[in-house]
Amino acid sequence: MNSLKTTQQPVKNDKRQVIINAASESFLENGYQNTSMETISSKAGVAKQTLYNYFGNKDALFIAVVDQKCDCHNNATMRSNVIKSENVEDILKKYAQNKLADLVSAESTAMFRMMISEAIRFPNLGEMFFAAGLEKDRLLLVGFLTLQNQAGNLTIDDPEQAALFFQGALNAYFRPKFIMTGETPSKEAIQQHIDYCIEKFLILYRPT
Repeated sequence: MNSLKTTQQPVKNDKRQVIINAASESFLENGYQNTSMETISSKAGVAKQTLYNYFGNKDALFIAVVDQKCDCHNNATMRSNVIKSENVEDILKKYAQNKLADLVSAESTAMFRMMISEAIRFPNLGEMFFAAGLEKDRLLLVGFLTLQNQAGNLTIDDPEQAALFFQGALNAYFRPKFIMTGETPSKEAIQQHIDYCIEKFLILYRPT
């Protein structure tokens, strides 16, 4: 019986991923309002009831799409409380690289643009997008900074403000330019900006 469950689980996960991929494409192509569960089920090649079995409703499916797109690859590392002082810079660098790669991603930018237009008509959709994306990302950084302050690796009087400060420095230029001009910055320019932000951040918060 256990071996049967083991062989079936990947199939279940694969179908869930197929649905999320289809929903993501549909939302970006048509917007949230004009995307129906029928459209998604057709694109995914599954019965509409299957969508409801996995996600319950369109809102839940939308959250799953955003949650996956905003998932930070270093979650486990950033939540660790055993990071040494000399590792803090490397962790911040990985976090910043992931964040800026997302900020100048064509797919993420398309989702962001779609949300700007949809949030006016669907305020709750904007709230869901913010909670599953930007807020989740912010809280991850706040948690990391709090742990490092407690461990003595950083000296931070207010982790909430420190997180906003760091994210603000990362976000201030590249995303607006990419959204408005479509110009993708070079990897060298992004890395130079990341290195500068981290250097100044650590001047403020690294113990002396």
